Amino acid sequence: MRMGVTYELIDAPYPYLCAVYRCPCGAAATTYGHDAATAPPHWLREEDRGDGEEHVICPVCAERRASA
Repeated sequence: MRMGVTYELIDAPYPYLCAVYRCPCGAAATTYGHDAATAPPHWLREEDRGDGEEHVICPVCAERRASA
């Protein structure tokens, strides 16, 4: 099972866009503001599946995939 990226607008005194990147293994990372459209460092962006979603995997899963 793979999950996409969730983009949310935070309701705070200074609202800003954040993106929560979730890996199928359960790992999560968040990027903010101008960096929200960029996957976190060392996260692997997967190929477009044509579903309109962006899919990424964490560095640990990316390393496992590379060594397999």
